[in-house]
Amino acid sequence: MEKLEKKPFADALQGSRIQLVISSPKYTQQVFDYIQRDHNLGGVNYSWVESLEDVAKHITTTPEENFQEINYLILKENIAIGSIHIHTISYSDHKAEVGYGIEKGEEGKGFVSEALQLVLSEMKRLGFNKAVINCDRENSRSISVAKRNGFSYEGLLLQDCIENGRFRDSMIFGKLLR
Repeated sequence: MEKLEKKPFADALQGSRIQLVISSPKYTQQVFDYIQRDHNLGGVNYSWVESLEDVAKHITTTPEENFQEINYLILKENIAIGSIHIHTISYSDHKAEVGYGIEKGEEGKGFVSEALQLVLSEMKRLGFNKAVINCDRENSRSISVAKRNGFSYEGLLLQDCIENGRFRDSMIFGKLLR
């Protein structure tokens, strides 16, 4: 099988209650505001962000031309409330990993599932065969999102990475898109 052709992801994806837009410098203040709201409620999205400059350098940068990582912002009524990103993209294997985060005040309202469905449809349109979710085995919310959206449990990676100063065990979920 041939390598998947690198094609641009859509700049915006419209859902019934949210819109996804490719992250860009024009959203830096909005993203910083959403992260601050999340932190004020005890959330941990982008726990390392301390300034507007952190957001500008690492989150709202212009998308790469080689399509190795795609970051969408989740907008509700044109206000950023979270993000969903496609990363660890393998064009040779026709698959990519999907990660997401939403501010604590918007958790449990189905916005992440709606965003995930939009991203999966876009990945399918572009010819991807598989999407993967890799999450902390203690992150019950992320595990629920994966299961609720038709992902199957594929395995557990012990001490897979270091997160917040400790080794993290990762659960792997996968979904075929064809």
